[in-house]
Amino acid sequence: MIDIDVIMPRLFTEGTRDLQVSLTLQPGTLTALIGPSGSGKTTFLRLLAGLENPQSGRISVDGEPWLDTDKRINRPPQKRSIGFVFQDTALFPNMTVLENIQFAAPKGQRDFGQELIRATGLEAFTHAKPAALSGGQRQRVALARALVRQPKLLLLDEPFAALDADSSQQLRQVLLELHKRWGTTTLLVSHHDADVEALADRVVQLVQGRVQTDRLRSEHPPVSPVIEPILAITFDEQRQVWVIKTATTQLRSTNPVWGKWKVGDMIEIGGRNV
Repeated sequence: MIDIDVIMPRLFTEGTRDLQVSLTLQPGTLTALIGPSGSGKTTFLRLLAGLENPQSGRISVDGEPWLDTDKRINRPPQKRSIGFVFQDTALFPNMTVLENIQFAAPKGQRDFGQELIRATGLEAFTHAKPAALSGGQRQRVALARALVRQPKLLLLDEPFAALDADSSQQLRQVLLELHKRWGTTTLLVSHHDADVEALADRVVQLVQGRVQTDRLRSEHPPVSPVIEPILAITFDEQRQVWVIKTATTQLRSTNPVWGKWKVGDMIEIGGRNV
């Protein structure tokens, strides 16, 4: 159980006010943190990681205090069981994939790095350096590096933002599989509905530093389908399926009607046409 209650003055678009967030994260859940730019999402992650200090508050993880301003407890980042994946992967350019992952591994647990390389599909790139990798592959390395310490809390700050639709979909699948396998309590910041719909158990919306909505996915009423233009359409001969790509997702279907569509046509994501 992770209990969080923090207050921090911050400059928002409408002026200075307190970022004031109180949440309890259940073990093994994946919570999406959404909201407009400048609403305090990244600042909240940095508070959890110990990279910024609140004016007041407390953070307790499995009964252990990471932060308690009343008791003057404030664990530094290296003393918090945190894995952090930024939009910018911040990999060491002079290290290989394996070396980047093992650099973060605790002593005596380096074999876990090899297991994560297999789990993230990076075996062919074990001895490659970041410059030789695609954006999606670098994010997989960053994810493996964040998980190698087996943290109690995994923080993901827009990990899909700089990726194309294919890479985003592949990374979402990898993240979902890893989350199911190890059940790390995860907090994901994202602006994209596709990320939230594919991954989250719970969705918390921040507006001007305050929780505006907090819902479980099962409590979410059906939403109107998103309509997007088709960017590419191909037919996979081997699998006998049509593949359509939009700006946010990739869709597959054996429906022969898809063969009549073309680039530029509008398609409903999650609607009757899919």
